[in-house]
Amino acid sequence: MDIKIKIEDFIKYAKEVCLQNLFLADNIKVDLKNQDNLYEVERIEKEVISAYENIYLSLDEEFLLNLYKENKKAFKQLEDTIEKMKKDTNLKDEYIKTQIKKREKLKGNSGAEVVEKFFKYKIKELKKIKGDLLQKLKKLLDKEEKLNLDLSNAIQEVEQLEIIDKLQPIRAEFRNLSIQLDKYQKELEETENKLLKKWYYEIYGTTNKEILLKAYNSQ
Repeated sequence: MDIKIKIEDFIKYAKEVCLQNLFLADNIKVDLKNQDNLYEVERIEKEVISAYENIYLSLDEEFLLNLYKENKKAFKQLEDTIEKMKKDTNLKDEYIKTQIKKREKLKGNSGAEVVEKFFKYKIKELKKIKGDLLQKLKKLLDKEEKLNLDLSNAIQEVEQLEIIDKLQPIRAEFRNLSIQLDKYQKELEETENKLLKKWYYEIYGTTNKEILLKAYNSQ
C-alpha cells in the first residue's frame, strides 16, 4: 500500500476513535458538572480529555508521514495507543468504520457545522459585549479622574465630602463592570479555544444537523 494512502486511512481511523472517546468523556464531564462534582470534573479534564485531545491534535498528515519514514517504532506506538483507546471504551472496528462513512456522508450537513457556526457567532457577540464594557469602564475612569482632580483642588471639608460621595457609586459601578468583563473574557477565551481545538464541534459530525437542532430546541 502507498505510504500516503496508509497515513490518510490511519488518520481517519485514529481521529474517529479520538472523537468517539472525547464525545464520551465530554458527556461525563457535563454530568459531573451538573452534580457539582468539581473535583472529578477537573480530574476528567486533566487526565482524560487532555490526553485524548493531544493525540487528536497530533494527527497531522505531514507530521505522521515524516514520523512513519523516520521513526517507525514511534509510529507503531501511536497505532498501539489508538488501539488501546478503542478497547478501553469497547469500540468495535465495524462501528468505527461505520461512523467514518457516516461522517463523510453528512459532511456539510452535520451537527459539526452547526456547532462550529454557533461558536463563531458566540465569539462575535462576546467581543461586542466586551467592547461595550470597555467603553463604559473608560467613561467611568474619566469621571473618576476628573473627580479626583476636583478633590485634590478642594479646600473646604464640605466640598471634599460631596466629591467623595460622588466617587463612591462610580467606583462601585467600576468594580461590578470589571467583574462582568472578567466573566465575559473568560467565556470568550474558552469559546475561542473550542473553535481552535476543533474536536469540540467535530464530535457532532456523525449527527444530522436537523436532529441536533431539534434536540437543542426541545431543551
